[in-house]
Amino acid sequence: MAILKELDSNYGINPTYHRVVCVSINALRREVTICLASYFSKEIRDNGGQPIETIDINVPSEDYDLFLGGNIYQVSYCWLKENVIGFEEAADI
Repeated sequence: MAILKELDSNYGINPTYHRVVCVSINALRREVTICLASYFSKEIRDNGGQPIETIDINVPSEDYDLFLGGNIYQVSYCWLKENVIGFEEAADI
């Protein structure tokens, strides 16, 4: 599962393929962190290429309960598309 959407990066190269590589849940603090890796393209990722950048996105505590009891990766992709500027209207693959 991944998201296709061209976005700006800190390196002047615009990645188009974004993949959740880790979701960290801290139950004591009710915190969720999504680690997102961005690649120039799906083909580069499929051929073993490294991400252009990897960022951690902190989910607000009021959305914590969304990540309980289901597939946290599916929830992460939905949450990113609904809450992160630039991911609206992104394609799932």
